[in-house]
Amino acid sequence: MKPFRRVFGPGLIRLGLRAVTVLLVSAGLTRAQETAPAFIQELNLVHFCHTDIGFTDHPAVARELHRRYLDVALDAVLARLDGPPEKRLCWTAETTLAVTDWWEAAPPERRRQFLEAVREGVLDVAALPFNQTPFLDAAQWDTMMRWMPEDLWRELGPSVAIQNDVNGFPRAGARRLLDRGVHRLFMGINDDSGGAPFPRHSAFWWRQPDGRRMFVWLNAHYGSGFSLFESDEWRRGPVPYASDTRYRPPRAGDILRSDEASVRAAHAICRGKLRQIEDGGYTNAVLTTSITSLWRMDNDPPFPPLADFVATWNRLGLKPYLHLTTASAAAAQMEEILGPTAPEYAGEWTDWWANGTASAPREVAASRVAKRALLAVRSPLWGAIGSEVRMSVDSLYRDLCLFDEHTWGSSWSIGMPYILDTQAQFNEKASFAFRPMARAEWLLSQHVRTRLANASEGLFLANPTDAPFTGWVSIPTPALRQDYQSVQDPESGARQRLEFDPGVAAWGRPQRPENLTYENAAATFADALPRRFARFWVEALPAHGIRRLVLSTEPVTQEPTPTGPGPEVERDGQGWPMTAQWPGLSKPLFLPVLGDFVAVQVDGFAPRWVTMDIMNERDNDDRRDRMRRERLREVRAQPAAATDFSETPHTLRFTQRLDHPRLAWATRQLELWKGSPRARLTFRLNRISSADPEIFYIATALPTGELMPRLTCGGESFTPFNDQLPGTCRDYFAVDGWADYATPEGRWLWVSRDAPLLTLGSPQVLARRRTPVADPHRLLSMVYNNFWHTNFAADESGVMEFQFDLAWLPPTTTPDHVDRLAVSLPSNPIVIINPAGNEDRHLMKWLFAPGR
Repeated sequence: MKPFRRVFGPGLIRLGLRAVTVLLVSAGLTRAQETAPAFIQELNLVHFCHTDIGFTDHPAVARELHRRYLDVALDAVLARLDGPPEKRLCWTAETTLAVTDWWEAAPPERRRQFLEAVREGVLDVAALPFNQTPFLDAAQWDTMMRWMPEDLWRELGPSVAIQNDVNGFPRAGARRLLDRGVHRLFMGINDDSGGAPFPRHSAFWWRQPDGRRMFVWLNAHYGSGFSLFESDEWRRGPVPYASDTRYRPPRAGDILRSDEASVRAAHAICRGKLRQIEDGGYTNAVLTTSITSLWRMDNDPPFPPLADFVATWNRLGLKPYLHLTTASAAAAQMEEILGPTAPEYAGEWTDWWANGTASAPREVAASRVAKRALLAVRSPLWGAIGSEVRMSVDSLYRDLCLFDEHTWGSSWSIGMPYILDTQAQFNEKASFAFRPMARAEWLLSQHVRTRLANASEGLFLANPTDAPFTGWVSIPTPALRQDYQSVQDPESGARQRLEFDPGVAAWGRPQRPENLTYENAAATFADALPRRFARFWVEALPAHGIRRLVLSTEPVTQEPTPTGPGPEVERDGQGWPMTAQWPGLSKPLFLPVLGDFVAVQVDGFAPRWVTMDIMNERDNDDRRDRMRRERLREVRAQPAAATDFSETPHTLRFTQRLDHPRLAWATRQLELWKGSPRARLTFRLNRISSADPEIFYIATALPTGELMPRLTCGGESFTPFNDQLPGTCRDYFAVDGWADYATPEGRWLWVSRDAPLLTLGSPQVLARRRTPVADPHRLLSMVYNNFWHTNFAADESGVMEFQFDLAWLPPTTTPDHVDRLAVSLPSNPIVIINPAGNEDRHLMKWLFAPGR
């Protein structure tokens, strides 16, 4: 994705190929010959293209390029198939996305040729659709493993998965690969802003929680094979668009020339580079590396002249022997050689690059709305799902997988955030969140209407989640159509009054200043008009259950019975809750700092380069810590006013405005359930536009001491610090959205609706932590981060909302129950209001029937 750093050291002085050749001939014995590799006798070259769905080009163009590259590769490998074996070309398709796009467009004869090339071992297909971030949920991972048509998967039989660029790989993905019979992982990590967990050019067995193992080949950077043979990088730009005719892919003679003099010059360079690898501890006879073309390195076509270069090298009898091969064959060979002695490690492979996702909080929130809606679509409430609905659901999950793919934008996205290419690429990326959000919500509404629109007159609540719902249900008052005052349960006869809240008026000119809240910068429509929302309390709506209520114009004069005594709340001087303790609990639900906001900013000229300077102090902890103290600044929000307080029979509500120099305004609201130890924090902020790097955190503290939480990623549990591969990211963690603390006194559950990235203890910005934090009871939700220097979003400003739920559960609660509750807590029941009489049958058939 980004310009790679040379991982082989400085190498030879940059003399140019002809000058090196002259020295080889005249001197007889060169430095490269003196430092010839002592162990490496064979070098596997895996030729592929790294897949970015964007970055170099618009995502739509990138996908077309990869489809076309497969045609180039197919013709190139077939053209040499009947020739001398030593001149054969091999190509590996890094992704099943490209293969699926190609397969769907290919005529039968081309498909036959493709399968023939695979059978001959000159064309290879890796098992993953693309290189992904760690934010996929379990359903998305299931989709990833079924990207290709099943019959094509069986024909191709992928045996290796490739993850390039990205600095981690979730165990959820490893488990799905093993389930599909793929037990080899080929990793080509880009160490920009992160790094590999172990030295490059090494192998290990990755043991999974169920005891199964995956063989991992930790390759160098995915494009580093070129620099084994040439000291000057041919590409320019560094990332020109494919459409820019001023640039071109390299041709025969531009790089890796196959004449004898050029090959011998490349040999001199290679021997020195390989000896450097051996000096780093490599002692095996076979080494595997990957090589790309040098147009842009990413999203590049095959380079067929590579086969001629390899053939000349081997014809000259140069050592090591070069073997142009596929990823599957190379990984199998490395397993055969290194597998018996490779070390074994266990733990989650957390990703250093996960922080980039927080550069686009609104889009991430939209993707999570879509995921919750798709889970609701699959609820047994609606009966069996037909084939058309399954196809729709699969299509939406594919979009969401593409949203969680590792490419977030143009190579210029940070340096030039407002050029058309940056805007176009991010617009396409965002569509993979917003489109499935809208379509999933519409699909869910079709299921609701099909199930309930003709049920009977009344107000129906549907809970399509795995846990009972207790809380407020809110309805816009225009949807009620009459001046309803109460709602009644016809089964029990219980009636409760509707509570009315102010809110936004749809259209209409504001009549006075008090019609506008301080959040309403547009001042176009009133957002503080009375009685715009009606709400009522719902107790224990069953999981996957439906409840019918009846609206009434009759008022309820009797005060409702409280649902519980409520907690004892300790407040600070401005009235904001510091702790809340419910009867029967030995500890409070939370500790002070709940809802605190802190921003981390960077001091110095060209601040993103300052952050890179700090990150690059990988091995000097003292110097890095000193630079962090000098260059990073924490700025905390301060109360702007005293806390507003309101109480109902069911909840206590606290609302407070905050001041912060980076925010136009901020509001935090905490609601405490009276009947059970539950809390909901809603934090709204308006970020002032700035491309300067900064990170925003929203804090929570729990009374759980030094206990580490149980986190999940893709549905797989792990314990941070304790259950991670060595050398993986400990500064922050990508999670499904919750943290579970299991103590003898009970389980404390923290759930984030919108922001699936958290830090423990304190802001661990550029810390490169190796040791556990002392205060893991303190969680900081990373709600915004634009530290990256490329690829991600530079400046997402304006209004954002983040919601967090807290709950205490008995100590006997199982982890499975906790996880199901965590998925359910952010969701609210679906409301449908039926008048007397049935819906028009034509509408039911053609508009509201799901899947059409």
